[in-house]
Amino acid sequence: MFRLFRSSVSRIFFLPLVLMTLSWPLLAQQSAAEKPAFISDALFVYLHSGPGNQYRIVGTINAGQEVTFLSEDSDSGYAQIRYEDNKTGWLPKEYVSYTPGLVTQLETLTNQFNSQRDELQQLGQQRDDLSSKLNTAIVERENAQEQLAQANRSYEQLKAQLEATQTSIWQNPMVIGSAILLIGLIFGLVLPALWPKRRESERWM
Repeated sequence: MFRLFRSSVSRIFFLPLVLMTLSWPLLAQQSAAEKPAFISDALFVYLHSGPGNQYRIVGTINAGQEVTFLSEDSDSGYAQIRYEDNKTGWLPKEYVSYTPGLVTQLETLTNQFNSQRDELQQLGQQRDDLSSKLNTAIVERENAQEQLAQANRSYEQLKAQLEATQTSIWQNPMVIGSAILLIGLIFGLVLPALWPKRRESERWM
């Protein structure tokens, strides 16, 4: 009876252990974390409703398309993915890549090239605008320098004319005679006014 009881206890503990061992791959497969993935550079890939080509085709997916890896069936070599609008399907796992494919890389590089080209065009336009403004400033400076030079020449001419006019005035005989006459007239008016006063002062002495 003890042997029967011992055998029953062994079966009770052994059976759950066997069940856990058998179900462990399935549990591990189901608990695999979802992660982003990409379809490799094939033209397009058929998606099946189950892990194998014997399952019906539920659609196709294009190369380079971004998907979400869900699980993997190691027996068939198929992987389950989720793509647009939460649709799911199975496809051979060799078509699943965790790095962007050449199509995606080409699209990314094309976008970067277009962006840099637009920035280069903007910089070129700014350079042309600055160059035009610089040329305009240079022309304005040259015009201002020319106007200044003309003003200096006009000033020198006027100065020379004024000096010549002043010199010619004092060289004119009529001007000299008029100046002598004016001086004599002044002396003629001033001296008689001073002379009687001197005489009166001499009388009182």
